[in-house]
Amino acid sequence: MQVMGNRLSRGYSMVPGREFAQVTGRAFCGFALLALTVAMAPSTAASAAALAGEWSGEGTVTQTEGPTEKVRCRVSYKQESAKVFGVVAKCASTSQMMNQTGELLEVRPGVFTGEFNLTQYDVSGRVRVVLDGETQTVTFKSPKGEGEVILNRQ
Repeated sequence: MQVMGNRLSRGYSMVPGREFAQVTGRAFCGFALLALTVAMAPSTAASAAALAGEWSGEGTVTQTEGPTEKVRCRVSYKQESAKVFGVVAKCASTSQMMNQTGELLEVRPGVFTGEFNLTQYDVSGRVRVVLDGETQTVTFKSPKGEGEVILNRQ
């Protein structure tokens, strides 16, 4: 009786064929989970890869202590790993040129967050990119200002 108790507590059954059904059911659940993970992976990789390349567009920048200005930007994204991208951006307003660098991480399909740095003005902050096909919306914020730029693939 002790042997049966140990076998039952481990999920085994003395009923013929039942042990096979339990093991098969667990294996099926494991394979279903694996298939779901594999099925989702290509779309995530595809959305991340869609960011790579050259983009340009315009938007506005509002300084904390200053006016709101229109800017035009050219941005280049280079994929560094499956979900990480290096960013180099050149933006210009009527009053200044800005060269920025940064790094983005894909936090969910088509949405990237990270940091930017304008060494020439000693400004750094957070950036968020939302990719929608051939268009992206870039929002950024730092202690010295904030802005939004709409970019299109070149």
